[in-house]
Amino acid sequence: RARTLGRTSAQMTSKKSQELPKRDQAVFKTVMKCYEQKQYKKGLKSAEQILKKHPNHGETLSMKGLILNCLKRKDEAETFAKKGLFSNLKSHVCWHVYGLIHRSERRYQEAIKCYQNALKYDKDNLLILKDLSLLQIQKREHQGFQETRRRILILKSDQRINWIAYAVGNHLLGNYSKCLHILDTFIKTLDDSKIWDYQESEMFLYRNSIIQESGDHKAALEDLKKIESDARDKQYIWKSKALLHLKLGDNASAEKLFRRLLEVNNEEHSFHEGLQRALNLEGKLQADGRRTYSPDQVEALCKMYDGFKAKWRYCSYAKRFPLLVTSGSDFEARVDGYMRPKLRKGVPSLFRDLKSLYDDKAKVTTIEKLMIGYKKNLETAKRFSENDEKDTETPNVLVWVIFYLASHYEYLDQYPKALELIDEGITHTPTAIDLYVLKARVYKHVLDYEKAFEILNYARELDLADRYLNTKCVRYAFRAGKVKEAERIVKLFLRETDTLDSLFEMQAMWYEVAAGKCYIKQKNYPEAMTKLFSVEKHFEDISEDQFDFHTWCLRKSTLRAYVDMLRYQENIRGHKFFKKGAVAIIETYIKIHDNPNESKNGSTGGALNEAEMAKLTPKERRALKKRQKRQANKRKKKQEAAEAKKKAAEADGKQSSVEATRAQIKESIPDGQKLASDPKPLDAAAKMVRQLQDHAPNELMTHIMAMEVYSRKSRYLLALQAVKKAYLLSKMGEVHPKLHYHIVLLSKVFRGESRPNPIVCKVFELETASMSTFPKSEMKLEQYNDAYISKYPTSVAHRLSAARVRVLLGEAKENCCKAFFDEGKEIQLDGTIEVCVEALEFVKSLGLSKEAEYLRAQFFKKYPLTPQFRPSKKE
Repeated sequence: RARTLGRTSAQMTSKKSQELPKRDQAVFKTVMKCYEQKQYKKGLKSAEQILKKHPNHGETLSMKGLILNCLKRKDEAETFAKKGLFSNLKSHVCWHVYGLIHRSERRYQEAIKCYQNALKYDKDNLLILKDLSLLQIQKREHQGFQETRRRILILKSDQRINWIAYAVGNHLLGNYSKCLHILDTFIKTLDDSKIWDYQESEMFLYRNSIIQESGDHKAALEDLKKIESDARDKQYIWKSKALLHLKLGDNASAEKLFRRLLEVNNEEHSFHEGLQRALNLEGKLQADGRRTYSPDQVEALCKMYDGFKAKWRYCSYAKRFPLLVTSGSDFEARVDGYMRPKLRKGVPSLFRDLKSLYDDKAKVTTIEKLMIGYKKNLETAKRFSENDEKDTETPNVLVWVIFYLASHYEYLDQYPKALELIDEGITHTPTAIDLYVLKARVYKHVLDYEKAFEILNYARELDLADRYLNTKCVRYAFRAGKVKEAERIVKLFLRETDTLDSLFEMQAMWYEVAAGKCYIKQKNYPEAMTKLFSVEKHFEDISEDQFDFHTWCLRKSTLRAYVDMLRYQENIRGHKFFKKGAVAIIETYIKIHDNPNESKNGSTGGALNEAEMAKLTPKERRALKKRQKRQANKRKKKQEAAEAKKKAAEADGKQSSVEATRAQIKESIPDGQKLASDPKPLDAAAKMVRQLQDHAPNELMTHIMAMEVYSRKSRYLLALQAVKKAYLLSKMGEVHPKLHYHIVLLSKVFRGESRPNPIVCKVFELETASMSTFPKSEMKLEQYNDAYISKYPTSVAHRLSAARVRVLLGEAKENCCKAFFDEGKEIQLDGTIEVCVEALEFVKSLGLSKEAEYLRAQFFKKYPLTPQFRPSKKE
């Protein structure tokens, strides 16, 4: 009883200590007002004034923490917020403030929990409810968002935004009927006589999009007819009506609408595709994504597009589309008429325009024949063909014919021919920059990066104002390993006050990916991690930028665009730059795991391993330790001086805006040294693998990376899952080389003496029993590997995989190398230059110099321009 009374007395005392006198309450209101008006220093003084009298007042401590957070004093801010919360756990202000601090640090789940705790003590606080709804939609907690917006609507049903937000919440959950009911209820409150403004028009079109999404096409079409006269976005209405007519089988009405849309914009591909569907001329879709057309369809399409070409003189689609469907002499005549005007104008993108036709070998032959004829006739008589009059074409036309032919041969991997033509074009017009760019690309493709950079840099110097050439040259410099040169060139297009860190602020992901890959080649993993994790940071920032639109889009009623944005953001990490960066990060962590002492300037700080230390004399060891100690002290002093300078500048308020911006950018850049020093690199790689599996599940490289990581972590069932998915994404019936290696690796693990636990073994047996790609239990792995070589006899990539498997199975080096040879015969090369280089490096790593030289000579016959295959100078 005494203990109970004591506890009650303490609670009453604690409650009283949280109640401020009237005078101090006025000061606390000043603190709140200063925070809202961003007068942080004044607010901080007022808070300290209260805390002198009431040092344990929770809400004041929390507000002080919030203000310190705004002043970038993060550690102090969190300390005061926690102290305030522990002083008054039943204060909605304390919980709200702690949630705001979590949100500023992007710890959204913790912030959501804090807001929910705040609502326990003030359930109708609109400000907290709105903050909570923002975080819920940011984290895609659709159920929670819908419920929070419902509560806000009950409290403030007179505001338009609350009705719309609640409707959006139901839409995202797929509750279409409820969403429509909410919008209809709100629409009844509107003035029918008022002419629709943009916001009302958008709301009605959003309502119609929900009807379409629900699958009620007939109702959606009727609704569009009702709102057509008042809605603002006419093109959306016409397109929606046309698509709905198609779905309902009314092709005649759809045709009229698509023709109407083409009158507005005759270059929009979707309008042309819609018209083709309405006329039953869309062709048959094949498994490889191409379409095939019957002779009647080809005739009808050509007739229609010939009419469009006469009607719309400058419509490029009407001229280009027939090239896809025609063949033979008809194709030759049309492509001839299509190419000539563009060659006269000097359009460098002509080859890129026609590249999609190169899937058809007959069309490639036709284009090549025409171009060779153009070149011959232009050189002899300045005309395209013998049927034309002489001297009708200018000398510049020949340059663009040569440029196209060189691009053509470069695409077909006929590099010597391409270089010969490029040199001919440069002799004709030495200032044609596009020829130099193409020449650099040829050398890039044959892996002569030094020569490629040299040529492209010369092209850049011909036009120093061209940003594209500058960017291209930077990437080529990184491929050649010229980091300093790349940094010098990229600075040419930065402001004088900018440093290289400004590229981080600009989110120049092309630069960071290129630099990261260059540092990986140089084994400078800390710098590589800094660049590659910067890419991931940019995607975090892009996701963070959604906060600017959650309220704005609801207020301005741009609802269709808002929902599209939310759905796009859910898969933003499927972007090519994120995939490139993530794959490079995983590969780097794998290299760090496999060779922990390999990194230059890495986590060891230049320290030697035990074997290397053992080779040193006692005197050399002492000298090394002293040198390492001096370097560590020097780094520490430099860091302390920088921090002291920063604090002094902040205290005096003398830090210039440029310096403040630079310091802020510097703080945001990831710490590559720390990332490369991760004690568990495979765990860090697994985190990135999971992101790829979530956002790029249809990419083969995602599952190859998963196999590499999980097999090293001995997570064999996860590795098996990756193998199965990779096989489904491979070409029909083909086993990818990397896939083959991991199939044998898993089979070896489960057949070996140190097998995983029985449950894992049982699951593996059940899963692989139905997979034809795995070897049967009675088949030896060596036999399975030999059968794989027989299945892909001409592929260097598959032979390389088989050779690596032989190493895995413990076969002799000479036998491993025989995977590339057929009883002394020359191997039939069928592989990219990159794979051939990899194969040569593999044979060299086995220490078989004679076999490596034989293989190099074979590769040199096919790829004489590649520096890795050239004979040594001694030879």
